[in-house]
Amino acid sequence: MKSIRFAREFMAVVASALLGLTIATVASAANPEPVTVEVEWAAAITISETNALQFGLLDSAMLATQTVVIAPDSTVTDTNNNVIGGTQAAARFDTTATPTKSINILVDNVTNGTYYTLGGWMCDYNGGADAACDGAGMSATSVAGSIEVRVGATLTALGSAADGADNGSFDITITYQ
Repeated sequence: MKSIRFAREFMAVVASALLGLTIATVASAANPEPVTVEVEWAAAITISETNALQFGLLDSAMLATQTVVIAPDSTVTDTNNNVIGGTQAAARFDTTATPTKSINILVDNVTNGTYYTLGGWMCDYNGGADAACDGAGMSATSVAGSIEVRVGATLTALGSAADGADNGSFDITITYQ
């Protein structure tokens, strides 16, 4: 008798527990929370080269570690008088982007010449202040219209250069942030 009574009480407890679990799993939220989906449209950034970075004619006797610097405004610094002719000028690019957006201007993927290395990359955007644009890049706020980006660099000689062309290259990337 005791075992039948115990079995009935046990079944009643189990049934109550199952009923409680069933009710708990079908209960719905009392306050659904709407969630915003954020989307913002912007025109793709365009970049068109209008002038290569030009160091012109440099003395092939330029010693290792000597430098020639071309600033974004095309100002040349040549403390050892190694520029002997040709045109010296910063690289220039026309760009377009959706205005008032945070952008990043980055110089990377640099290919040095056989007899020199390039570094000390400086850029200006829309005639603004010069800023380093390698490494993490240069931050700016985009403006309307076709805007000029100018890029300068420091050429450091490796010494014993042979006469002739010795072109290098670099990539410029502009992205929205």
